[in-house]
Amino acid sequence: MIAFLILLSIINGYISLGSPPVGVFFILISITIAWRKFHSVKIVSAFLLLTAFTMMAVFLLPDNVEEDHVAHVTVTGYKYHRDGIAHVVTNGEKTYDMFLDDPARLSVGYTCSDTFRVTVPGEERNFIKRDERLTMKMNGLDGRIYHDSIDQDDCVPAEKTFGMHLSAMRDKYINRILSRSEYDYAFDILTLSIGNKSYITPDFFDALQKLGIYHLYVISGTHVAFVSGILFFVLKRMRFTINMIKVIMIICLLLFLMLNFFSPSVLRAVLMAIMLITTSFFRAKPYLTVISVTAIIQVLYNPLVMYHAGFQLSYITTCLIILSRPYWQAKAPSVQLMAVTAIAEVSTLTVVLQQFNEVSVSGLVMNFIFVPLFSFLIFPMVIIYNFMAFTVFPAFADEIYHFVFTGLKEFILFLSNLFKHRFSVQSPNAVGLIMLIFLSYMIMREICLGNFKRICVYTALFIFIIIILDRVSWYDYTITMVDVGQGDAFIVEDHRNNKTVLIDTGGKFYPEENRFPLSEKTVLPYLKESGIDRLDMMVLSHMDLDHTGEALHILQNRQVDHIYVNPGDPAFQEWYHTEGIGDYEGDFVNAMEIKEVNIGGIRMKKLFPEENPGGDDSNQHSIVMMVNTGGFNFLFTGDADSQMEENMIEMYGHLEMDVLKLAHHGSNTSTGERFIQNTDFSYAVISAGADNRYGHPHPEVIGRLKHARIFDTSEHGMVRFNIRGNEMCVETKLAPELDHCIKKELH
Repeated sequence: MIAFLILLSIINGYISLGSPPVGVFFILISITIAWRKFHSVKIVSAFLLLTAFTMMAVFLLPDNVEEDHVAHVTVTGYKYHRDGIAHVVTNGEKTYDMFLDDPARLSVGYTCSDTFRVTVPGEERNFIKRDERLTMKMNGLDGRIYHDSIDQDDCVPAEKTFGMHLSAMRDKYINRILSRSEYDYAFDILTLSIGNKSYITPDFFDALQKLGIYHLYVISGTHVAFVSGILFFVLKRMRFTINMIKVIMIICLLLFLMLNFFSPSVLRAVLMAIMLITTSFFRAKPYLTVISVTAIIQVLYNPLVMYHAGFQLSYITTCLIILSRPYWQAKAPSVQLMAVTAIAEVSTLTVVLQQFNEVSVSGLVMNFIFVPLFSFLIFPMVIIYNFMAFTVFPAFADEIYHFVFTGLKEFILFLSNLFKHRFSVQSPNAVGLIMLIFLSYMIMREICLGNFKRICVYTALFIFIIIILDRVSWYDYTITMVDVGQGDAFIVEDHRNNKTVLIDTGGKFYPEENRFPLSEKTVLPYLKESGIDRLDMMVLSHMDLDHTGEALHILQNRQVDHIYVNPGDPAFQEWYHTEGIGDYEGDFVNAMEIKEVNIGGIRMKKLFPEENPGGDDSNQHSIVMMVNTGGFNFLFTGDADSQMEENMIEMYGHLEMDVLKLAHHGSNTSTGERFIQNTDFSYAVISAGADNRYGHPHPEVIGRLKHARIFDTSEHGMVRFNIRGNEMCVETKLAPELDHCIKKELH
């Protein structure tokens, strides 16, 4: 119990830094547990001091990840992907992932000389949880290197370390497994054997996540427990003594750990198994102490591992299964399986919600289906395959494996597309999070007690609170300028009517750091964390790539009811056909025919163009739109130029708005003097890329805006305008000192 309370104190320190109210909640729970166990003020005080020390230590963790150039690197291992490998290299005490354009593989243990540029993820520029820099550091990396090629003559052998020998052994193992079959299922065997999720294709990865069975397809405690059980059974049948079986199992588990590169879940499971086997020599089974000690060891080794979702899910699930064990251990095996699966699913609900902003409607049922399937069919087949790969591998076995794994994948993909399994949910506030944690505990408690009616009541309350937290907002409207680099993307939300409009999408851009579409890093995660699964309308101002490049990817990932577009844009037909938009099942709204559109309380009025202006320049066909949200007006101008601004002034005279979106990212081809003189606005917003090569926004344009407050994504990151009644509050991601609220007299 002491080890468990120490672990709780450490966890409380991390939680308190991230969310003080939730931290206080957990501290009170820990105090209650400690007092009921020891009735000692000194012990309670010691645990509180440990929490305070943890907070200070985590707060003071160094953040010294910097871009640099290094003159030489030593190859220490590989990270495998379906389409190639990344070399793991070191320079002194620092470790990097190195990606080469040349497919040739460098030998482990060789030091190569050249000028290598180290890149690190930049500071997150949007209000989203994703933090690539933190993720990189959690994985023990100091940066990434992207290089064309390395001449083998520039590499010389160095003395191999234990880790290098381990990498070489792992590499031989991988080549052996993959060489035994030409079918793709060999990659699945490898994934289930060594836990490298890079072998999972994106569509199958999505399917596993939808069904909530991703943990079964990568190495986890389930695999370790199964391997240990099989090994114990085989060795016992071979008439080894119990003590000899325990020694052999410890050795095998250590080898298994080495092959799996010390992932948090595997390290936890293997260390726990080894410690339990070791303590069994003394006929003791301190389950809670063992799991607590393994967690503390990992945190001391890598303090940032506490932020790892896999670490959190793994330890929470294991701890709660251990604590609930007295309630179900005497039951029938089928009841035990159901109880463990239910507790594992419920125990992770709040963590999954907080980490991934998702709730599953089928996770429990899918686990009831797939846990037995994997336990009694897939896992044994993986073990048998590994045995045959190093002995005799008959041709008929290859065909059987191909049939089974192909059927398995098709079954998983079929179920994943059968209906919507997961829904995006807005990030809960501290009070909501505490309520959900409490209800999760109550559901697990009633599962242990077998009270079905109360399980239903608490589950209904849990669902009700999620719906309330997702639907209710303090604000009436939110208008967000997403930082998509050199491009435009604005999200307009009507919280009262649950309506959302996306104006432009940002540009198609596949950066070398991750090779993912830009919207995967910007628009889509923001929508998900806002609980938005559906867009009522997508407005495309014109067809330039920096405004529409991510349209297809967003359409593939979110339901979009309508697309408001100017079909007279000279680039529209090419965009429609080359981007595959023909498969879009929603409605296109012709901006040249329909001038005004109301989406809930969002009133949109197209000001320009009145008719097709002709010409081949897509910018001159930009839709200029006034958007009204309650008592505040926003003018979106696309990439309109000065001549278009002149035409608008002639058509409408004086224009009044609260916020002006500067045309063409603040270029000097727009926002002319006459336009400024004939418009009234308090705020000017500019969507431009940091350090962009165009020099946007241009200084002369900024000089014309002395009367307005300027917010620019290149300097301030994401900018949000939150509106409630006659009050509008502005908040920025990178310049919180500029955050403020204003009130407006409404007529």
